Amino acid sequence: SRAQRVAEIVHAARATDAAMKVAILVRNRGHLREIVPALKAAGLRFRAIDIEPLGQRPVIQDLLALTRALAHPADRVAWLAVLRAPWCGLTLADLHVLAAADAQTTLWSAMQDEQRVSQLSSDGRTRIARARAALATSLAQRARGPLREHVAGAWYALGGPACVGQETDLEDAETYFRYLDKQEDAGALPDRASFEAGLDQLYALPDLDADDSLQIMTIHKAKGLEFDVVIVPGLAKSPRHDDKKLFLWTEQPGAGGTELLLAPINAEGDDGDAIYAWIERFNSEKQSLEDGRLLYVAATRAKRQLHLLGSVKLATEEDGASQIKPPPAQSLLGKLWPVVASVYEAALRDAPPAESVETAETAPAIDQMLRRLPAGWTLPAAPPAADWATPQDPARAQDELEFSWAGETARHVGSVVHRWLQRIAEDGVATWNEQRIAALDPLIRHALVAQGVGEHEVAPAAARVRQALLNCVADARGRWVLDAHAEGRSEWRLTGITAGRRINVVIDRTFVDAEGARWIIDYKTSVHEGADTENFLDNERERYRAQLERYATLLQADGAPQGDLLRSAPQKDLLRRARRIRLGLYFPLLGGWREWEHSPE
Repeated sequence: SRAQRVAEIVHAARATDAAMKVAILVRNRGHLREIVPALKAAGLRFRAIDIEPLGQRPVIQDLLALTRALAHPADRVAWLAVLRAPWCGLTLADLHVLAAADAQTTLWSAMQDEQRVSQLSSDGRTRIARARAALATSLAQRARGPLREHVAGAWYALGGPACVGQETDLEDAETYFRYLDKQEDAGALPDRASFEAGLDQLYALPDLDADDSLQIMTIHKAKGLEFDVVIVPGLAKSPRHDDKKLFLWTEQPGAGGTELLLAPINAEGDDGDAIYAWIERFNSEKQSLEDGRLLYVAATRAKRQLHLLGSVKLATEEDGASQIKPPPAQSLLGKLWPVVASVYEAALRDAPPAESVETAETAPAIDQMLRRLPAGWTLPAAPPAADWATPQDPARAQDELEFSWAGETARHVGSVVHRWLQRIAEDGVATWNEQRIAALDPLIRHALVAQGVGEHEVAPAAARVRQALLNCVADARGRWVLDAHAEGRSEWRLTGITAGRRINVVIDRTFVDAEGARWIIDYKTSVHEGADTENFLDNERERYRAQLERYATLLQADGAPQGDLLRSAPQKDLLRRARRIRLGLYFPLLGGWREWEHSPE
């Protein structure tokens, strides 16, 4: 077949030179429906972006069947697919016993019928019992919550993630769940046909483990690229014909500039509009020229080998001889036909005569091979619960000191100030001034009310928020803290392990200055009504020293944290370049500042 021939060419190219880069170029994605499975069956990994429709992935086909089954319990085809899927894997014989006796009974009801289940094989009874237990919760809660939650919950309970072939299948499953979440309505699919049609517009993720030695793409995307070997299959396929449009138009140059030529479709029984017919011919000629350019692009991508694959049909003459039928004129092979027709004729002449074999009317053998979980498979044990620090933990309690004595209103003022300081840093402090902050008053009041501040406390609390923000944008130190710096971040949430305990932290402001030092700064909206403000600030520094030192421990200057910091690769890379860590406390309402160098023990 054509798909097997493509796989053979790839294997042959790699056998000649393992470093060869091979590309499979197609006119449209539909030409790959047979080729992609054949490449996978041959063990050939490839890189393809926006090529393989998501709905063609086995994991998505199984999820679609599960979705239909949970949304419509009477959908027997979907239920048969669910019971045949790898997470259950009933044999055809067991499926026949379960489903054939009564076509009016839903398969879920049949699964509850112990008499019918007892007629299954021992393996089938084990598998049905596990599937029944896994699906019971989702079916009991049907239409009582988001369909996505029911489908995902059933998939996990059945062991769906254990059935995937590669890691990207899990990402494809998440893409499906997000799509399902957008399409469902009140826990159901209002238009199943539209839902499935929408899946055709989504594409599976590329194989993350594949290199660029074998790539698949459309000819259009191959412009500007070169490969050692280029394979162009499906040359004889014609593009899909569009239905006649209600209007046809084209722009033509005229004496006074561009002119629009417009023609309507002819009425039923009419001989047709001459202008409409002319525009059709004109568009057809334009497409023909574009096809020629497309073929040129495909052919010139190859540096060493070019394989053009196209099949033709044979017609049997009255004398029994075979005659080649020319390919459709709209196909790419039709463009090449004046040159390659003799090659096809020579191949037909040299082909051995077909042997006449009498075929008996025998039923084809049914392949009962299944890729499925073992009958006794069970879900793996859940990981141990996280040992979160308790409020009694001194390290955790230190984080909660700030507002423990000042009351709820002070805590809410601090939360709103932090939120707006983050916004100022993101916008750029240069864009903020007294007038802009004054205009925030309604938003500040609304935020405080939403936090739970009482009506009689809103006005003074809002005044404190405004004053803190005004002080920041007017103070040179505050503007420096909020200004744009390298690797600047606000309200940065991290999770890590220190002293054997897992902790969550939120760093108010961090950045790397011009000298390469990383700053970790905490905002404190404390107030002090006494006379000795400097002594108060010194005491606050000692009070919060342990808290900021702990933040710095999670952000080691050399990028190697003490303990297992739970952050992503980009976060790790973000910290790798900073060599020193300096700590600071900024007091917007007091205009106060305290800083010191991190001193790891």
